[in-house]
Amino acid sequence: MAKESNWATYGMMESPYWRNGMTPEEYDREREYYYKHMDEVQAGTYVPLWKQNIVNDKN
Repeated sequence: MAKESNWATYGMMESPYWRNGMTPEEYDREREYYYKHMDEVQAGTYVPLWKQNIVNDKN
């Protein structure tokens, strides 16, 4: 477990939007986004914010 992740429980790290090195603020933002986009989750098209940022940085 990364030093930045020492604040998180193992249960939190099981979340589909988790990434190593997240801050608590990033986790809260991702969790809120996840629940606001439950239709995408159910459709199998959900992409966490942090992955969207990686994709956008490459374009």
